[in-house]
Amino acid sequence: MNYTRCAAIAAALAILPLAAAAAAPAVPAPSVDTVSGATVVQQLDSAASLAGVTLLVRAGLDRQTMRENGLAALVAETVLRTPVAASPGDKTTVPLEEAIAAHGGSIHFNVDPGDVRFYVEALAEDAPVVLQLLQTAIAAPDLSPATVRSARTALDKQIAQSQQVALQVGLDMLYAASSPQANTGLPELGTPASLAQLVPEDVARFYHAFYRRGGAFVSAAGRLDSLPSGALAALASALPAGDTSPVAVHVSPLGGTTHEIVAHRDIASPWLIAQYPAPKVDSKDFGPMLVLAAFLRRTIADIAQVPGVVSPTFASRSVGADYVYDRYPASLVLYVNGGLIANPTRAFATALSVVGVLAATPLQGSIDDFKAVAAGDFAGDATTLESRTWLAAVFSRESASPDFINHALAAIAATTPTDVQRVARTYLGNPTIALVLPRGTNLQD
Repeated sequence: MNYTRCAAIAAALAILPLAAAAAAPAVPAPSVDTVSGATVVQQLDSAASLAGVTLLVRAGLDRQTMRENGLAALVAETVLRTPVAASPGDKTTVPLEEAIAAHGGSIHFNVDPGDVRFYVEALAEDAPVVLQLLQTAIAAPDLSPATVRSARTALDKQIAQSQQVALQVGLDMLYAASSPQANTGLPELGTPASLAQLVPEDVARFYHAFYRRGGAFVSAAGRLDSLPSGALAALASALPAGDTSPVAVHVSPLGGTTHEIVAHRDIASPWLIAQYPAPKVDSKDFGPMLVLAAFLRRTIADIAQVPGVVSPTFASRSVGADYVYDRYPASLVLYVNGGLIANPTRAFATALSVVGVLAATPLQGSIDDFKAVAAGDFAGDATTLESRTWLAAVFSRESASPDFINHALAAIAATTPTDVQRVARTYLGNPTIALVLPRGTNLQD
């Protein structure tokens, strides 16, 4: 790879005129209260028509042993399938997710390295009932064999679907390689084989051990004035008091100078994904990394020459750079969908070379356009109630304030070209690369 050519690309891209995304104005910071060991974060938005609530419990991947891969997800899915009254006072029961849907709401969960997070959303007038339904199920889930069996079946279907998403397959491999503990790098939902080994007694033991109030978050946004006083605190108090500790499982770091992981799936085209370490949200490097990610998104799109017929939404999922600051450890991920590009290997190699040159070559000209794009991207990613509740919890836990919007915009505004180069030099060293290939593909092809 010609590094002089790469340096020219990097320098030229640094001064490209971009459609500057307007930075969002300062907004009131979320309020924070502590309730018997749990944290309650609120963002009142009277202009919203919905109320959204995220409940984070310290019962994620790091509470599983290696043998228990998928147990955290199985417990969470069991909560969603716990029978509750279809409506207040009704003797008829239906699974929690069906009861919430009957009231016009929705619920789902994610399993993270340190937490399981439930997100529920409903119209303002239905939110009190929906939140009460969740409170009932989270306090006393049905851990019977029938409900656990139903939850396992649902997870098996979700796993089968996720294995068809090449980007997710690649990210799962990279998380497994980069996680400081082996259990935090396990697949979020487990595998069909690991789930088949788990029995209702495992589910009950995990629930009673880790569904505790200590370290939990209830983060809410939207029409919170529709909720009864104390409703959010009551949700936190549905969990018994107590703290828990993660299960320590050592993982040996990858050896060698080249870190490459390969998987084959039933997909139409190859995907190439690279992962670099990245700073946490409370780091001085947070703002510069947001700007660097904006720079790299444009760089990769230009190098890959994504066809004009591809919609921006699809292209953004197929070629890009994501700064994953809401997961531990934080990372910067570059990815290319080979189905959109004539020579994906060359485009990927060029993009990685530009990353290397960027660490050694100062950016020329103004970076204001990229700062504006970074601010717009961050604000745009925080427009849904779910993202707002999640980010408020992340920033409240990992920094001095839950004020994620103003924190990020201030960090971006203070970024200089020297900061961007320092961050590139500090973090963008030797990446771990995941290749997700169609079955039957030869690596030499």
